[in-house]
Amino acid sequence: MSEYLNPFFMYNIIVPFDFQELSNEALKQAYHLANFVNGKILLFVVLDSELQTVSSVFSKKMEETLTEDVTERLKIIVQNATKESGIEIGFRVETGRIYERILTVAKEEKPRFIVMGRTSKQSSLTHFGTNTMRVVQKSNCPVLMLPGATSTSQFKDIVLPIDLTKQTREEVFNAISFGLFFDATIHLTSVLMGGMSERKSRIYKKMQKMRDTIEENGVRCTEKIFKKGNQPIHEMIVEYANEIHADALMMMTQQEGLRTSEHYIGSVAHQIIYDSSIPVISLTSAAAHDRLSEKSRYWFQKLFPSKD
Repeated sequence: MSEYLNPFFMYNIIVPFDFQELSNEALKQAYHLANFVNGKILLFVVLDSELQTVSSVFSKKMEETLTEDVTERLKIIVQNATKESGIEIGFRVETGRIYERILTVAKEEKPRFIVMGRTSKQSSLTHFGTNTMRVVQKSNCPVLMLPGATSTSQFKDIVLPIDLTKQTREEVFNAISFGLFFDATIHLTSVLMGGMSERKSRIYKKMQKMRDTIEENGVRCTEKIFKKGNQPIHEMIVEYANEIHADALMMMTQQEGLRTSEHYIGSVAHQIIYDSSIPVISLTSAAAHDRLSEKSRYWFQKLFPSKD
């Protein structure tokens, strides 16, 4: 393992890095999140052990040489990025299975965000495309996924799909946090299942409460409910985000043991992630507020003083 870390800093933004264009975009996007959480960035390169073991001639000496080469390249990138952003940036280089190493380092560092590309070209170092969903499903922190190398640097319009599960507080808290920092409008959306009248539905009542809370805390908010038809749910949500020129999608992913009829957003999350042409901020129940800063924890308790 090779690393360049300041032991006195907590690196609360992790950027898995493979030197491709999309990784460079993820690093730039991390600048804005670092300002959002007043944090530091960790660039993390994984030398994929599965790719290396394909060749029987891959020796320990070759691995050391590759690690040294990657380390030198990272030093230059970190120096330039630090100068460009004014943010403290460190790096680590390790060998192993990509998604496992990302999740392990995330447990060690306890970051506020992981920022990574949805797909990436396979290189001799990494292949993120097949690992992204595994990280999303198991991460204890929010994961910001970029669909391409031309992503927005600001989040002015954020689409938040909701369903009938009980993560309302976490969803609202994250929406308010992003809304206040980026001066964003939160666009609540949902799909009405069955033939019930919209205004009599539970999802309508939930959406009204969420909108009231968001607006009471100084964030602009809109709402949109679609009726379920023949079109797949994920297509309806992605099309809506494109229609209003949204900058990002924020959503809770699937929890085990929940009925799909009530948690349909999570059940189609992977389809939204792969189809979306804008960044997706993915939250699990644990990731929604796993490691709040003291300031964030204060506001969370102030907004939601009582338990469900």
